[in-house]
Amino acid sequence: MKIIIAASLAFFIFGCAAGTGTVYIAKTESESIESTYNDPRVQSLHQKNSDLIRDIYWRLIQSNVGIYRRGIGITTLTDQHNKQLHYLMVNIRPSDVYFDENSTKPEGRFSQVLMTAFPKYLKFIKSSDLDRDDIEGLAFGIYWPVRDYSQCNTYGGFIEYIHVYFRKNDAQDVLEGRVPYPDSLKEEVEIITSLDLKPAKSVRPVF
Repeated sequence: MKIIIAASLAFFIFGCAAGTGTVYIAKTESESIESTYNDPRVQSLHQKNSDLIRDIYWRLIQSNVGIYRRGIGITTLTDQHNKQLHYLMVNIRPSDVYFDENSTKPEGRFSQVLMTAFPKYLKFIKSSDLDRDDIEGLAFGIYWPVRDYSQCNTYGGFIEYIHVYFRKNDAQDVLEGRVPYPDSLKEEVEIITSLDLKPAKSVRPVF
């Protein structure tokens, strides 16, 4: 499956002098949940699954997992046959995922997040979350800051991210333990990443 990316954005964070700066972490339920959609069908699907979306929100909040702004909801994808697919979307910004720009490389950050942070935080999603009509998969994303620690190790820098798009059956196989997480990345998953302030692109990890 090929995912059509509508736009790519580079995310900057203010420096230490700015105090708290822009951190892209949702502070409230309304900031966490994407509740407004241009497509009436997607809006209807969101309303139909609002209980699930709020349950995921509270699940993450109670475990102190940072949520990316408007990171929980429904996202639409278009495959190579121009068919619109509807995926459950969960984008997080965990407090324990961050890097020093001077001591890491983009490829290393990508590998560490994909192979360590993803299996850790995917556990907050239940297989039953995907047992919904018209939900065809899971779009799970992790965002993290990259900073110049010689200047500031608490604020500043820029944001990188990885989005992994699992088909419903593939996601449930991983969540129920039938398929090891690394093996799932060899299947029909789509991985989109933006690293080092570069435009988002589709990648295939090499094992």
